[in-house]
Amino acid sequence: MADVRDNHWVLNGSKTFISNGIHADLVIVVARTTPEGGAHGMSLLVVERGMEGFERGRNLDKIGQKAQDTAELFFRDVRVPKENLLGELNGAFIHLMTNLAQERITIAVAAIAGAERLLEITTQYVKEREAFGRPLAKLQHVRFEIAELATECAVTRAFLDRCIEEHANGSLDAVHASMAKWWATELQKRVADRCLQLHGGYGYMTEYPIAKAFTDGRIQTIYGGTTEIMKEIIGRSLLA
Repeated sequence: MADVRDNHWVLNGSKTFISNGIHADLVIVVARTTPEGGAHGMSLLVVERGMEGFERGRNLDKIGQKAQDTAELFFRDVRVPKENLLGELNGAFIHLMTNLAQERITIAVAAIAGAERLLEITTQYVKEREAFGRPLAKLQHVRFEIAELATECAVTRAFLDRCIEEHANGSLDAVHASMAKWWATELQKRVADRCLQLHGGYGYMTEYPIAKAFTDGRIQTIYGGTTEIMKEIIGRSLLA
């Protein structure tokens, strides 16, 4: 919440799960600037490192993506100059919505790329790893698993290519972006789980890339809008 006083805003509140929050010198805060305005009463305020009352909490201990810090941020009577307003007053909702489709398609692209890489690693592994005197790839069940994953990745890639083309010509809508984000990230999670299983005990060892991908990729279905939110957007558009 931010109240305007003289030539500055007074910002109060907190936020958690902020990517790069520990190292960031500038933080863009979505603050309520008009209490009765609802979604259209919020503005973007730029808070700078060193402003009195702006504090960072601990670097949160995550199960994956250890190289990126994720922080808690606290704002206690932070005086933010009026010129640190980013965009239009009470325009945060519109500003944020403008790029949501791009953010979600970006996450989807990373998800399918990750899934394809895991499939590549696992395909090579089952060709080399032997069980019962022969390579895993000679077992029908393993071939079926690889066939299913490869098909799912190919179909997802085709849909994403269409979405990327739509984004390039400005016609990508929130519904298709939500479909892409939901499907591709859930596919990545599923591929990581099944590929780890095909690695057997070695897949559970942190020195194997499949184990790191399993934990690092789990966040994909959560940030940028959870799978459940994506389904709500899609369902609302179809049943309105």
